[in-house]
This record gives sequence, structure tokens and C-alpha cells, in this order.
Amino acid sequence: MSEDKAEAKKSGEDTVAITTYDDLNDLAGSQDIRTLLILVLISFGTFINPLQTINYQFLGATPDYWCHVPPLVDANWTQDQILSLAIPNGNSSSQHSSCVMYDYNYTLAAELGFEVAASSPEFSFEDGEEVRTVKCSSRDFDRNQYESTVVTEWDLVCERRVLYSTTQAVSQVGTLLGSLVVGYLYDVIGRRPVVLLSSSLFTLSGFLAAVSPTVEFYIFMKTIIAFMASGIYLGCFVLVMELCSSRQRSTVSVMFVIPWALGYMVLPGIAYLVRTWYWLQVALTVPALYTISYFWLLPESPRWLLVKGKYEDALNVFKWLARINGRTLPSDEVLLQAIKNLATSGDKEKPKADQEAKEDLAARVLDAVKKFFALVTTAGLRGRAAVVFFCWFASSLIYYGVALNATNLSTDPYIYMFLGGLLEIPSYALLWPAIIYLGRKKSLVGLYLVCAVSIFAVMTVLIVTPGETGTLMIFLSLCGKLAITAGFHLAFIFTAELFPTSYRSLAVGQANVFARIGSTCSPYINDILGVVTVWAPSAVFGSLALMAAGLAALLPETKDCDLPETNEIPQSRQRKNSQDSADSLEMKTGVPNCSFEPDIDQSETNTGRS
Repeated sequence: MSEDKAEAKKSGEDTVAITTYDDLNDLAGSQDIRTLLILVLISFGTFINPLQTINYQFLGATPDYWCHVPPLVDANWTQDQILSLAIPNGNSSSQHSSCVMYDYNYTLAAELGFEVAASSPEFSFEDGEEVRTVKCSSRDFDRNQYESTVVTEWDLVCERRVLYSTTQAVSQVGTLLGSLVVGYLYDVIGRRPVVLLSSSLFTLSGFLAAVSPTVEFYIFMKTIIAFMASGIYLGCFVLVMELCSSRQRSTVSVMFVIPWALGYMVLPGIAYLVRTWYWLQVALTVPALYTISYFWLLPESPRWLLVKGKYEDALNVFKWLARINGRTLPSDEVLLQAIKNLATSGDKEKPKADQEAKEDLAARVLDAVKKFFALVTTAGLRGRAAVVFFCWFASSLIYYGVALNATNLSTDPYIYMFLGGLLEIPSYALLWPAIIYLGRKKSLVGLYLVCAVSIFAVMTVLIVTPGETGTLMIFLSLCGKLAITAGFHLAFIFTAELFPTSYRSLAVGQANVFARIGSTCSPYINDILGVVTVWAPSAVFGSLALMAAGLAALLPETKDCDLPETNEIPQSRQRKNSQDSADSLEMKTGVPNCSFEPDIDQSETNTGRS
């Protein structure tokens, strides 16, 4: 009996200080190998994302092409001979026309041979004579650089060019739809099952795309891939933010996105080695097989489990983490009581599982609709959501707009893609110390201001010295690109820290929808406004960055704050501790301390708690 009381006293002393989620994290070993394990698992999910979502520059590359002339090809004419006789000269952007050919009798030309046909008047036009051309039904492609692409596979040029544009557009459409759907599902059925489902369908769709029998099937598969890619990326991001402690979030949140930049850089290397589109699609999908390990290694978010009233499941997650880190936890009864107290004190609304089970279908549908629009209908969240949505919209529009509008660093597509990924890393490296020492709000405002100044400087150069594309222009463009890249990721981090657990995934998902709208608008701003006035796109991008800086200044600081569980503005740990020190030792969020019950039998104590 004395040993039981001694153990109870030890358990009570260890758990009486469990007043926050971070206290539970510390007991499970938040500073130990657990963090590294979670980072390795989840970071790989970000590595495979760019391999599938930005590969169209290689899968959909369009080599030089010209009309296919069957009689001349069958007669074994060379490419230069066919181009010389059958294909008209093109405009200033190409050496020959791509979609029309001269209206000649090519069967006769094949019988005569190239030398005779080239000198025959039947295969030439006199000066002033109307040049007769016809559209061709199929094309030949220059296969020196690309053995095959989806363009050469399904002839996605000329009148079929709209299908090529669709293969690119579905990436944004799939991401937008995925953000809408999975952002809601994360908060309804959990982070883990959505990530597992998304990763499974992501991998399956990747392999199916490689064996697409038609371009329509390929487009459908690419939509599914983009849809599921958003499910993996957003789900992994929310999960890692909820698993780490507040002290680790600055480091973890920046390290989380580094593998995405690495995948960005690896992509052109794989594409350089594999020049056939269907084998390239397979090669880019193979790394996704690693996500099979998620079924055994990926935990559910304990924060989400607490909000949903699944206390025993949350307890099992903490026990699993403690076992990995070699930590010893208090007894299950004591720890479970601490988890329940944290859940009931952090969320004024108790879990409604029993109530929802009794509701009819109509009530459930209505509740789902209310949940979906909760960010704009809840008074405590509406203002934050409006600012965050605009920041995501502006960040995405500027990010893709500057990238499309900037001077190319290289004409080689492989080097250009590699440099694009390489430039991401210094952005994230600079972001890390900024958010640690300056905080989220100051860093985000500062990044938007640097971006605005850089882009306005580009606009000034374009106005003062039209046609200038020298070192100064490249330097200013890169400064804007670096700032908005870091700002875009910081918007991810800030959003996750501003909203409570019950709405966190919904907020990230819906904010990403606004980001997709922004990225869709950026090429139109470049292509339409840029033609009218060359500096107009820079004026738009700079103005949006300036507006985003002003609005971001209205957001509360979240540095050193626990992730919120209610709609209240997040508070720093120091402020919470100063408030808690004024309270009595018997805190609402604490747990019964067995050391203060020496005369009560331990079995009776356990019975009372149950």
C-alpha cells in the first residue's frame, strides 16, 4: 500500500503542472527524436508534391513541328527537303509555318524526286500570285530534345491547342477543388485519414496517367493528382503544426517546406534523364510509394482528437510518442483525466458526438453547411479570415505573376527550372531567423514591403529606361521574388496559428482557394495589361503587396503563443503564465493531485475519477 501511495504521489507531482497542450507534449518528449521522425515523414510528402504539380513544362513540352506530308515521308525525303518544298515561311517567332502547308500535288512531287520538284514551276508561285495553303490534319515533330511528350502523343497543337492549355489549367482547378473539399474533411473526419486517402489516390492516379489511352483521360487523371496533392500538402502542414510544441513551430514550419524546394530542383534532373513522357510520369510517381509507410507511422493529431472528445485515442497517441522517445508517462487514469480537463477547459463547447448521432439527415447537412461557412459567419473569426484570405490571394498572384513577368535567367528549361527551385531555399533560410526574433506579424509586413519596393523599382526602371533588361532589372526582380516566396510560406504558418483547432484546416483550405484564384489571374495581368503598358503588371503587383502589408499589420502576433483552441485571440505563453500565477494552485485545467489524498485508498481514488 505504501508503494502504491508513493507511486500515486509521484504521478501527482508529475502531472499537476499539466495545464496546457505543450505540457503534454513535453511529457511525451517534444524535444526528442519524435520531432525528427515527424519531420522526416511529413517533409517527404512535400518533396513529392512538385514532382507532379509543376511537371507540365517537361511532360507537355512543345518541340518544333510542321505539317506531316505522307507522300514525301513515304518517299524517304529528309526533314529539310520537306520543309523546303512543302512548308511556308512562318512569322518572326519561327522559321516555318506550323499548321499549314502549300497546296501542291505531293504524290507527283514524290514521283519526281526533290531535285526535279524543287525546280518545277508546278511547285512554286510567281511573284504576285496568290499563295495557296491548306491546313494539315497531322504534324511531324522535332524529336532531337524530347523523344515524346503529351503534345506529340496526342497532337496538341494548332486547332487542338486548347487541349494543351487544359492540361495545364487542370492543375490549378484540381488544387482549388481539393482545397475546398479536403479543408472541410480535415476538421470532420480527421487529419490522418484524409492524408492517407489523398496519398493513396495520388500515387494510383500518377501511375494511371502514364497509361492514359486518350488525352481526355489524361486530363482527368491530372485533375485527380492536383486534387490529392493539395490534400497531402495541406494535411501534412496542419498535422506537423499541431504535433510540435509552440517553441518548435518557428523551426519546424520553415523546415517543413525545404523538401518542396528540393523536389522542385530534382524534377528537371529526372526529366533530363527520362525523355519519354510516359516513363517520365512513372519515374515522377515512384517516390510517392514512400507514403505507404504513413499507414503505420503517421499519427492522428492529438489536438483534433481532444476537440472531438476522443480522449482515449489522444492518450494512445501520446503513449506512442513517449514510447518512441523512451519517456515514461504517468498512469493512464491520471493522464486521461488531464486530457479531459484540457479539452473541457480549452473549448467551451463540449463534444457533440451523441447529439449528432441523433440528428436526422437534413440537420446534418445544415450543420455541414454552417461548418463550411463558419469562418465568415463567426464574429470572432470573420475579421481574421478576411485579412488572411486577401494575403493569400495577393501572395499567390504576385508569386506567379513575378515569376512569369521576370527576365529569364536561362533559356535552357532544365537549368531554368533548377534555378527556380534553388531560389526558394534562401527565401526560407532568411524566413527562419526573422520569425524567431521579429515574430510573425512584423516579418510578414516587412516581406510585403520589401516586395512592394522591389516591384515598384522594376516599374520605375521600365518607365525611365524602356527595354532595359540588364543586371539591375534581374536583381530587382529576384529581390521581389525572394520576398514574396518567404511571405507566401509565412502566410501558411500565420494562418495555422491564428485559427482554433476546430477550424484550422478549414481556414488553410479556404485560404488556399483564394491563392488559386490569384495564381489563375496572374497570367491574364501579364498577357493583357503587359501588352497595353509594359510596366502595368508591376504596378498591380506592387500595389497588392502594399495593401497586403497594411492589412497584415492588423493581425495579432502569434509568436510564442499556444495554438488556440477557442475563437479568442492567441495569447503568448508568458502572458498566460503571468495570469495563471495569480490563480489558486487548484486550477481548472489541472488534474487531481494524489499526493494531497494520503488517507484515501488508491483504488477508491481511481474509482472516483472514472
